[in-house]
Amino acid sequence: MTLENGSQGHNSAKASFSGWNNQTEQGIYRSAVALSLVAILLVFGLDWLKDSTARLDLALVQLVVGGLVFCFTVFGDGLAARSRPDGKSWEWGAITCALIVIVASLYTGEYLNIMLIPLLLGVARRRENMRLLLWLGSGAIGLIVFEAILFAILGLKRPEVSGASTALMAITAITLSLATFLRHYQTQVKQYQSEAASKASEMEVAHEIQTSLMPPNQFTSGHWTLAARSLPAKDVGGDFYEYIPHPHLEHTVSGIAIGDVAGKGIPAALQMAVVRTLFRVEARRRIFPGETLMSVNMALQAERSFGMVTMLYAFIDIKSNSLHLANAGHNYPLLVNGNHELEEIVMPGLPLGIDDEIEYEEKIIKIMPGTSIIFYTDGVVEAMDSQDNLFTFERLREAVENNRKLDAVEMVDKILEEISLFTQEAPQSDDITVLVLQYAPKPDEIEPEDSKLEPIGVAAHRGSERGKLEVEVDGDGPNWI
Repeated sequence: MTLENGSQGHNSAKASFSGWNNQTEQGIYRSAVALSLVAILLVFGLDWLKDSTARLDLALVQLVVGGLVFCFTVFGDGLAARSRPDGKSWEWGAITCALIVIVASLYTGEYLNIMLIPLLLGVARRRENMRLLLWLGSGAIGLIVFEAILFAILGLKRPEVSGASTALMAITAITLSLATFLRHYQTQVKQYQSEAASKASEMEVAHEIQTSLMPPNQFTSGHWTLAARSLPAKDVGGDFYEYIPHPHLEHTVSGIAIGDVAGKGIPAALQMAVVRTLFRVEARRRIFPGETLMSVNMALQAERSFGMVTMLYAFIDIKSNSLHLANAGHNYPLLVNGNHELEEIVMPGLPLGIDDEIEYEEKIIKIMPGTSIIFYTDGVVEAMDSQDNLFTFERLREAVENNRKLDAVEMVDKILEEISLFTQEAPQSDDITVLVLQYAPKPDEIEPEDSKLEPIGVAAHRGSERGKLEVEVDGDGPNWI
């Protein structure tokens, strides 16, 4: 799998057809037409060489009937399309040719009915009904049997037909049938290619629109730096990330979110657009992430057909250099503190869209200088190689540890590079999104209390208890307060 900026599957919607190319098919089609024409002329020539008036009459009948079926098979589609695009003209022409073949066979013998084969095949493929072909074929067999019985009862003498003439007529019928099939196949392939190109163009536009609606890949907000990349498995996907601007300060972010809608492709992209819109509205009306997620969840309950959504929202307090986080069933973020120690921020919570009475707890994390927080979607740890082996959380953790001293942009690029090296050329199985938030003030701007933090607990805030903080003493790590 090659991970590129934007969409790895950007061009995957463009249809490709394996097998023969158009030039090969055209060559086979022309060869079949030429062979059938040569066979018709050979039938006429072999019988005309005989010194018999009856034989010459027979040759002329075979030439006329064979030529008629040949011309109708080769040129009938174009002529019929000009008169009636619905195909009725072609069917009436096929019926007329079939009647001529049947009448001529009463003079030449039953073998001439073999010229019905390309006509029967043409009717069946136009109607796209192979059962109809079986019925028509059975009818043709019955007709031949009827003619044989009729000749026997009436005592009619069949003209003498050479084995070579019969074989050549059979070859003519078979090659014309092949030509009919190839023409139909070419028409369908061109139609599929046209539809695929149209859909690919539409999906490309959809991809560009979704990409343009995403926040920038990197953003600097004071001492905070954000970097993100989202790679849909198809042209569009259900992963998203969002920056919430500060209500009073320009070029300042007050919150970030990352989410994942169940599924992928167009359905997930449409649901993602709804979730993003709801979240942006609610995040601008509220401060606490727990309350915001609870409001988004209640709004999603009104959409009865809506699927499950995971989301993690972090509010940035730029005055105290801390994060308020709430999690709705999303992957736990990773935190690399200023001492380059790595820990996982464990925050259980149910996804959005399951229960409208869910309350989401918050955690407040004091951020020391040099800290990086890595947010990601499940497509990262569930990326698969060609043997269906998962990338796993352990590999992600190792990738973060190996690149923990890099800046936000470089860290995102390195994580995606590790995923690409692992998956190689395997197709991307799920949307992949990585977001890194980094707090890196200049040395002369670091407050003394920011460089020395004590483990004094975790603050938990329930969404239904607005404005009230409930402090629980905990020893989860050196940066919890």
